[in-house]
Amino acid sequence: MNDKAGVFTISLDTELAWGMFDKSNIDKYEHAYRNTPEVINRLCELFDEYEIPATWAVVSHLLEDCDGDHSDRMSPDLKWVDDWFGKLPCASGMDEDLWYAPWLIDRIQDCETEQEIGLHGSTHMQLGASSCSRQHAEEEIRIGVETLRAHGVEAKTFVFPRNDIGHVDVLREHKIKTFRGSDDRWYEQAPVPSTVKAPLRFADEATRRAPPVVEPIERNGVIEIPGSQVFRPSYGGWQYTPGESSVLRAIKGLQCVAQTGGIFHLWFHPFNLGHNPDQELGKLERVLKVASKLVKEDKIVSLNNNMIREKCGSI
Repeated sequence: MNDKAGVFTISLDTELAWGMFDKSNIDKYEHAYRNTPEVINRLCELFDEYEIPATWAVVSHLLEDCDGDHSDRMSPDLKWVDDWFGKLPCASGMDEDLWYAPWLIDRIQDCETEQEIGLHGSTHMQLGASSCSRQHAEEEIRIGVETLRAHGVEAKTFVFPRNDIGHVDVLREHKIKTFRGSDDRWYEQAPVPSTVKAPLRFADEATRRAPPVVEPIERNGVIEIPGSQVFRPSYGGWQYTPGESSVLRAIKGLQCVAQTGGIFHLWFHPFNLGHNPDQELGKLERVLKVASKLVKEDKIVSLNNNMIREKCGSI
């Protein structure tokens, strides 16, 4: 292996419908959620075919079927939802196809290519929100870590729900070593209103702008790996960008990291590929083919987030 080679890494926000329960728009994505188990299975097959180790950040509540009693936890006072734990799907009965995936850990671990299972919170709580206290964060992270541990997984990587970063020191206390940072664009890392971010994101896609190459950063004893590019789906307005811009941007990212070193960090939600699995997985496969070719040419290496940390040196 070329020690100076650039690094390609993928992280996946693995949540099914948990990512939207507090936004009351589950129906909008229900078709994609129901296709997500198929997408996850096919992603595992692709990662094995092209020898891609990825990081799967899992909402741990997917793994447990509770009775809805969260009386031991304190709800954050969030502006967009009255009672966080009262709103949870398990508090009112749940459609298991949307909220419950006990098979998930076994399927990821069955991959021939080493995959990392990380944490995306226990209930997808937005830890960087102003009303999310340290106590909220501690409970959310602790319970998630304990749930994964009960399934034989020690979480080393965390992905903050909605990339809203907060209470990084709590990660360290629970022996989490790595987290995905915001994408390395000024408007993603600054306190910019969403009404401003949306057109800037669209402009990046529309102009097929090369995503940034990033470097790991130490934050409070934890390694941050900033994002480079969201792999956008062909719906939700993104279909109006020039054809397959997400593919072409990702290939540019791979070519850049092969030339300059550093890290190209691609990320997405598996359900993003669920609206049209054949089309979206076909687009991703084009990217993986290029990555595999560059690996074979010894121009890049493909690592999951924890492998990057180990390469950087343990904390």
